Amino acid sequence: MPTGRRKPSIFSEPRRRLQLELYRARQRFIELKMGWSYRYLSKKKPRPKMGLRRIAPTAQALYRQMYTAFADGDITTLSTICTEGLLASFKSRIAARPRNERLRWTLHKFSRGPKFVSHRVAVLPFKGSAIRQVVVRMRSRQSLARMVSGGPGRPDALVEGTGEEKPVSEYLVLQRRMWKEEEEPWMIWGTTEETNPDTVLGADGTAQVTAKA
Repeated sequence: MPTGRRKPSIFSEPRRRLQLELYRARQRFIELKMGWSYRYLSKKKPRPKMGLRRIAPTAQALYRQMYTAFADGDITTLSTICTEGLLASFKSRIAARPRNERLRWTLHKFSRGPKFVSHRVAVLPFKGSAIRQVVVRMRSRQSLARMVSGGPGRPDALVEGTGEEKPVSEYLVLQRRMWKEEEEPWMIWGTTEETNPDTVLGADGTAQVTAKA
């Protein structure tokens, strides 16, 4: 969903802003309804909790773990926290690195706390099975340095133009599966982009506010 300056102005585009806020409210209602139904897919007790308050710190920890493992070329760790599609992408990128080069990723700080953006549930065609996906906005200052081996007895050399601290904003997508009434851990599905008003409402500004449960 559009945020901040990407929202239509309440002064110059009040109708479009109202449409957006109505769409947002309806989406939140649908997410709440789907989340409630998720709890009752399992007949086992205690039933799974939504745990929305724990999602943000979980996202922070997985985010840090993912990029550290990627920089280190640690496929073993990535395989435990990434879904298949993302893992395949990381494997390909790691394999393509020059043998004499390594990466050094540094998370200097989180600029703001993680922000919970959306929550979706998709019921699978198997008894007691579903997939949850949540989107969490991560804002941080980080750097990625490329280091080239200097040879035996010599220090690694920093590739010019890399390693500078920069602000980074990403929308992290986490996924959790319930399979035959058993919940699995949160995994990282990947990242996504912030939508713009045209995507949500239509370019003509008169699109109906619709959503599917």
